[in-house]
Amino acid sequence: MSVRINASQLIAQATSILRRNDRTGYTAPSPRLYPHQWNWDSAFAAIGWAHLDWNRAVREIDTLLSAQWIDGFLPHIRYNPAVGEGYHPGPEWWPNVPVRNPGEQTSGISQPPVLPTAIYLVGMMQPDVDARRTWWARLLTPLRDMILCYLRTRTVNGSPLIAVVHPWESGADNSPRWDFATGRGFKPSRAYRRTDTQVVAAAQRPTERDYGLYMYLVELIAGHRYDFRQYLEMTPFAVYDALFNAIWFRAAVDLNRIALALGESPVVSAEILSGFKDAFHRFLWNQSAQLFRDFDVKAAGQIPVDTVAGLGAIYGGLVDQAKAESMFAGYLARCRGFKLLPSTLPDEPQFEADRYWRGPVWVPINWLVVRGLQDLGLTSHAAALADETVSLVLRSGWFEYFHPRTGEGLGGRDFSWTAALVLDLLRRPVS
Repeated sequence: MSVRINASQLIAQATSILRRNDRTGYTAPSPRLYPHQWNWDSAFAAIGWAHLDWNRAVREIDTLLSAQWIDGFLPHIRYNPAVGEGYHPGPEWWPNVPVRNPGEQTSGISQPPVLPTAIYLVGMMQPDVDARRTWWARLLTPLRDMILCYLRTRTVNGSPLIAVVHPWESGADNSPRWDFATGRGFKPSRAYRRTDTQVVAAAQRPTERDYGLYMYLVELIAGHRYDFRQYLEMTPFAVYDALFNAIWFRAAVDLNRIALALGESPVVSAEILSGFKDAFHRFLWNQSAQLFRDFDVKAAGQIPVDTVAGLGAIYGGLVDQAKAESMFAGYLARCRGFKLLPSTLPDEPQFEADRYWRGPVWVPINWLVVRGLQDLGLTSHAAALADETVSLVLRSGWFEYFHPRTGEGLGGRDFSWTAALVLDLLRRPVS
């Protein structure tokens, strides 16, 4: 197969991208478009770095954790002051963040918590068991603080599920899942200047209507001084995101594995995990779609849009093998003739093939589903999706995302998480 023939070439290219995007302790996702350190981007980058330089992977994670807040919260951006005004919104939109390390500049929202799982995987790539355990022991407290912070600050009305409070927290910024909020015409009180459309064509990016909501919510969150309990009562946007919650569940399980390896008690009890799993199915499963959907906390109902987030439970280990196979087959049946996996199903009326999270294929999402299928023993499905993902990059290049019909590369170029995760798929092939 061409993928195998070109594996060494792809590994060399991926390595070159990670090294070029290295910014002294963190990996810029794409230096012109995203020059700072992003939370889940760095978690994915660390997985790639571990195949090249284990100590560099450790440094990536240490740098990210230096942005942690006093209560354990881990923001979605750690700002690099040397960048200047190369990205909007900058730290001036997030004043008075309660960081543990004075002087750190961060955003005031989070991102899907891939980090504990990345730390588990990076640790398992260290053959020296003593070195692995020493590293895990050093990180156990900040990871515990991080994972439990969500349960303290983001649960609503007695449900154990995590509410995301901004579309950026979902990672899928302009997904049609959020149209219920963007369509209401929210705008911030202050003027702002976007930088993303100076680098990437506007047709591939969120709309001005989307940004109106984003910046309105930024002002609302900062205006409540990051008191999310108070904010949740005021905001028009609070959602149980199916992908975010699946990633949190997987992170909690992997953090418990780290604790067990260290002879410590589980960070998240079996009782909490069981209750979380029950709530995940009760709130998010949609019988007619045979897929998980997001839940609008404010309206107390599911959001009737089917996207790749509905497959997150496969990665999270929240479904058994039979249900995972059925869900995956159903998703594929709804996107015949398209590259895999479209971020929004093509039969959805809001599908847009080239606009960010409204249709394009994303390597990190494919990677999550590949590893979830693999963990459930669905190796033929996992291997096929892994091969298609690597082949897409081989044909089109190291882009941020890809057109689901043509495979054309879209968004940022020489993208770090694309490089890191293709590297991981090649170095840790499905077996």
